[in-house]
Amino acid sequence: MTQKKVIGIIGLGLIGGSIARALKRKNNYVIYAYDRQETYLKSALKDGIIDKSCSIDELNSCDIVFVCVPVYIMEQVLTKIMPVLKPHCILTDVGSTKGDVASLVYKLGIDDRFIGGHPLAGSEKHGYEASKANLFENAFYCLTPFSKTRKKDIEILKAVISDMGAIPLEMTPEIHDRVTAAISHVPHVIAALLVNLVGKLDCEDNLMKTIAAGGFKDITRIASSSPDLWAGICLSNKDVILEILSQFSEIFNEFKGYLKNEQKDNIVQFFHSAKSLRDNLPDGKSLIQKTYNITVDVEDKPGIIAVIASALAKENINIKNIGILNIRETEEGALRIEFEDQEEREKGLNVLRTLGYKAREVE
Repeated sequence: MTQKKVIGIIGLGLIGGSIARALKRKNNYVIYAYDRQETYLKSALKDGIIDKSCSIDELNSCDIVFVCVPVYIMEQVLTKIMPVLKPHCILTDVGSTKGDVASLVYKLGIDDRFIGGHPLAGSEKHGYEASKANLFENAFYCLTPFSKTRKKDIEILKAVISDMGAIPLEMTPEIHDRVTAAISHVPHVIAALLVNLVGKLDCEDNLMKTIAAGGFKDITRIASSSPDLWAGICLSNKDVILEILSQFSEIFNEFKGYLKNEQKDNIVQFFHSAKSLRDNLPDGKSLIQKTYNITVDVEDKPGIIAVIASALAKENINIKNIGILNIRETEEGALRIEFEDQEEREKGLNVLRTLGYKAREVE
């Protein structure tokens, strides 16, 4: 009989809690957890998500330890746990940037047992209560090992990540930080810029804010993420973000030139190129959380939201958000509903179509 691996999790918030939930679906792990928030540990024990709430010293029997804390306190945490861990315990983190972590790992001399990690999945919510077992389902999970990392350890960690439902991807810390800057960090900056621009340009009667729904709200949704978290991410990946923002400025100024000189062919090509690239992006989870929306063609009248919500609730279908679309330049239907995942969306579509409503998926 294969011996169960002992997994330690330091920080039982969104990511740490989701790791515990995902691995607990399997029967080959014993899970220990440490967190300063006693309520998280009590909830996890009650939910059967962890096997033991432990102190730092009690991590000495762990085969793998996931350090799920912000980069700015990682040195403090690693310094505390290193003396108690058994010799071949694998250490890994879940941070959004890897350059700072790599520097810290070299400084502490633990590049033989530490493997950088970053799951490309998340949520706008945080804390243990936001964690879920399927958070990493079909999501890429970046691993940034070092030259001294044992191949056996990489394969062990990859197997654990696969058991979480994620897809492990191996790369260097430098490549990781460049990729995430382009597909996540800079888009967050641009989303915040757009929202702040509307705030600056708005009239006294807040007309822009009133009609800033639909498409504008969709493309700027990530601007609602934690300001403190994103300030930290931007500062930790400053050099790469600045480089990509410079390239963004070049493309931006190029488009301004097309517009100023009324170069229609170039403007069409600009949008065509973007459309072609966007249409060919693969499906799947990414750093920017996917939404699962549908629109429903209904008459905008009092009580219609309650009618639709009740029909879905009757079938035990959970919805995250529901509301009337006041601006529908690019969307059909008067009502928009957001679901937790694809499975819930498909169930919702089937229920509403069975009831005779015209409903369709929107991305």
